[in-house]
Amino acid sequence: MKTRTFILILIATFLASCGSTPTPPPKPSASTTEKYTVRPRPTPVPNNEFNPATVDINVVEQWLNDAKDMEPEESAELLLRSAEVLLREGELARADDVVGELIPPELSSEQALRLAIIRARVQRGHAEFAQALAQLSDPLIESAVLEAPVRRQMQYSQLRASLYEIEGDYLAAARERIFIDPMLSPGQQPTNREAIWASLMQIPTDMLVKHINSASNKDYIGWLELASIAKDNQNNIEAQVQQRDAWLRNWPRHPAHDSLPGGLDKLNDLIVERADQVALILPVTGRLAAYGKAIRDGFFAAYYETLNQGGSVPQINQYDSNAIDINTLYQKVLNSGNKLVIGPLQKENLSALVASHPSAMNVPTLALNRIDGNKFPNGLYQFGLNPEDEAEQIAEIAMSKGYTRALILTPEGSWGQKVAAAFAQRWQTLNGKIVASQTFDASKNNYSEKIKSILQIDKSQQRLQRLQQIIGLRPNYEPYRRSDIDFIFLLARPNEGRAIKPLLAYHYAGDIPVYATSHIYRGSNSPSKDQDINGIRFIDIPWIFDDKSQIRKDINAGIPSSAAYQRMYALGVDSFRLHLRLNQLRNGASGQVFGETGTLTLNDLGQIERELALAEIQEGRAVVNPTRSANQNPSNDF
Repeated sequence: MKTRTFILILIATFLASCGSTPTPPPKPSASTTEKYTVRPRPTPVPNNEFNPATVDINVVEQWLNDAKDMEPEESAELLLRSAEVLLREGELARADDVVGELIPPELSSEQALRLAIIRARVQRGHAEFAQALAQLSDPLIESAVLEAPVRRQMQYSQLRASLYEIEGDYLAAARERIFIDPMLSPGQQPTNREAIWASLMQIPTDMLVKHINSASNKDYIGWLELASIAKDNQNNIEAQVQQRDAWLRNWPRHPAHDSLPGGLDKLNDLIVERADQVALILPVTGRLAAYGKAIRDGFFAAYYETLNQGGSVPQINQYDSNAIDINTLYQKVLNSGNKLVIGPLQKENLSALVASHPSAMNVPTLALNRIDGNKFPNGLYQFGLNPEDEAEQIAEIAMSKGYTRALILTPEGSWGQKVAAAFAQRWQTLNGKIVASQTFDASKNNYSEKIKSILQIDKSQQRLQRLQQIIGLRPNYEPYRRSDIDFIFLLARPNEGRAIKPLLAYHYAGDIPVYATSHIYRGSNSPSKDQDINGIRFIDIPWIFDDKSQIRKDINAGIPSSAAYQRMYALGVDSFRLHLRLNQLRNGASGQVFGETGTLTLNDLGQIERELALAEIQEGRAVVNPTRSANQNPSNDF
């Protein structure tokens, strides 16, 4: 194995750039006092406060009739009550109509707040999320919240949190839930804290640290610190344990102290259970050698990063999977005393291993690919960069945005068919509708013909021709596209996407949101070329977007051909980090690992699933998580 030169380069660069162990997040000053720039704690709930959950729906008609003959304030009260009960029954349109004539400045502050909540709930139900947030962010409403009772403040904050989550402003969502946590009953707090943690886990570490240094509310700071600890030091468990223990000493009364989220309470077990001798099985000769070497180089980059930071590393034994039969090689690996296996990469090798071990693997085995099936041997973990995962995540993102009708555009062939099927299955499971699907052939350059057909522009032109034949004149007529599409799921490579997106605009579909897999983006900014895919939203691995990553810089500096294999390096880095945390993944949703290939979790089949970063092409450049949270002023924190 010709890795000596690369390893020497890595050792030199890590000694130069990573010579000190990570320091824990900053501890809040002892002089810090609780301060809320949003609003103070609410007053107790009045005993006579109206509760729509206890009202018989049949009384609404009487209220609506009575409201016609009452004074404005009493009439408004009955209309608000009626709308709140109708919302309980899911009658959004009628609830909206009932309060349609009410004007906030003419109401009491309490009534204006209730009206805003009603309208925001209706707008949320119609997928008008930005408008709903605007309702709740009006200065008149924010002022009214200051005087509202506990239940109303909780309702307001929970509604805002749900809207912030949909819009991708996870920091604001977490802040709302942290604010109301002390008001909740002990039975309600665990669910709320799970939601806080889920939002914080969506926020990059650098943003968490930035807001730690600008906030003043103690609970909020504690949550941010704990979240940054969970996401940091994925390659160094000892350093993470030190940071966690320091946090526990610094925050003895924090809401998360006695029930640490995200598997942080089980880190010590990972240290005890980790393997001291690991086999790395990769193809370093043959047709897949370039991929195998790139994964290997990423693996050793993470290995030396950990070593240089003072972390413990196992003995690594390397094997060429292209040299001998995979089952013979696997037995050789076991005979050499390896306690854990990373690899193989080839699907055919993985299938052969599974066939020879139908019940259980001899040692934990982290395969770097995935095969089809519904039952696999115990101890097998399948980890790969599968496009089907991306298709399923796009379905979930689109559904969260309130879309229900999808159009699918994919290339011809088995690859496009398989990814389209994965998207369709997940989309329909979520009760989404597929209005149409179309394939294209890049070699025939038939994009325009296919897009025109699927958008039914050709039918519109046929109607024009028939009309012209009937009246004998050419009318002033512009073709139009079908109107039953909420968004387009696109599977395309960069050159294909650069051809397709302008054609969508040309064929009157430029206003339809387009969501694509990572294949749309080459992995580096090319503004002059990517102007043609402006507006496309896509998901990709965090590694691609993290220009500040020292480990990525070191690889790019040490390997001239690195640009072509970025995703393989990320897979290698994560294969090293994952082998330390396979047991952590068994903790269900809380057992997340924050990797360079995404946020990693384990499903029931032993397959590692990835949640990727969402980005949008703006002015030819990829902008990650294009929400207002990215530009939020830290001084707005409480």
